[in-house]
Amino acid sequence: MNYIIHFLGEVKRYSRTTAVTPKDVSRLIARLGRQEYSLFVTTSYFTEKAQREVLTDSYPVHLIPGVELVKMLRFLHLAEETSIRNEWLESVLVN
Repeated sequence: MNYIIHFLGEVKRYSRTTAVTPKDVSRLIARLGRQEYSLFVTTSYFTEKAQREVLTDSYPVHLIPGVELVKMLRFLHLAEETSIRNEWLESVLVN
C-alpha cells in the first residue's frame, strides 16, 4: 500500500534564551490543510503555552526543540560535542 503524506515545516533559529511562543506556532497551524502534518524545529525551546496549544487541540504538529535536534544529530553521527560535522554540512549546503 502506498500513500502520500504532506508535511509543512517551519524552522526558527533563535538564541537559547528566546522561546518559541504560541503566536509562532499558531501561524504554522493556520497554514495547515486537510490531511497535512507539520514539523516545527527550533534551536531554542517552546514555551509551555505553545506546547499546550498543540497538545490540547490535538493539532498534527510535532515540536522539535533545540535539545532534541542536537540529540538527533548526535544519534545520526552528524554532530560531535557542540558542532556539526563539516563534511556532512558541506554535503547538504546549496552553493
